[in-house]
Amino acid sequence: MTILKQNRISMIAGTAILTIALAFGGFSFASHSFEAGVAEGTIPDNTHIRLDGMTLPAGGVFPLYDASPNYVSGHFLLTSPCELVDGETGDDPDNDTYQPLVTAIAGHIDEHASGTHMEPIPLFYINTVSSPKLAGNGNQCVFHAHIPDPLNGGAPRVTDIDLVNLSGANIEFKSGHIVDINVQRVLGSIADDPYENGPVVDLTRNVIYDLNDDDKNNDGLGHSSQ
Repeated sequence: MTILKQNRISMIAGTAILTIALAFGGFSFASHSFEAGVAEGTIPDNTHIRLDGMTLPAGGVFPLYDASPNYVSGHFLLTSPCELVDGETGDDPDNDTYQPLVTAIAGHIDEHASGTHMEPIPLFYINTVSSPKLAGNGNQCVFHAHIPDPLNGGAPRVTDIDLVNLSGANIEFKSGHIVDINVQRVLGSIADDPYENGPVVDLTRNVIYDLNDDDKNNDGLGHSSQ
């Protein structure tokens, strides 16, 4: 990676960190410890967000979901404009794993900086319903994730889910681009099990797994190709 590209990525990441801070009011709030939250157990909740018509600028952050003070488990579905994981043109028939242009991050945004912890969500590429090579509005890929995913990484306690634009250019969402978050259980309260020694904000791209290509090294843990 060239120094110029490293500096450009660092600048984008720095802008995104600042935008996260501004989006949630900075680092000068009170804590979540006064909030009662929900007792551990089932809490069916589905959040469906249409992204079409929205433009996310470079370094921009779009907050999607906040269950604070509860950290939860469930499923995350993203349909997004996409590109090949390795940035090639798409002419290689053996390379069929794609990555969203936008980065999905999850964890906890705390009012105290020390309690903030956000990481990229490990995503599984769903090639059977993706259409990455269509021109114009047809370029879209579908990704699924487990929230949290203790085997493949990401934040272990999730209260917040956001989209961040690390691409260096505006991302324009078209018809069919959506986010769907299905929460199934409350695992606990972040007030009782907080993150410490933050802020930790990892603004690298999502790790992409694919169970359907010929590369068995990107199947992820806890899954197997059939």
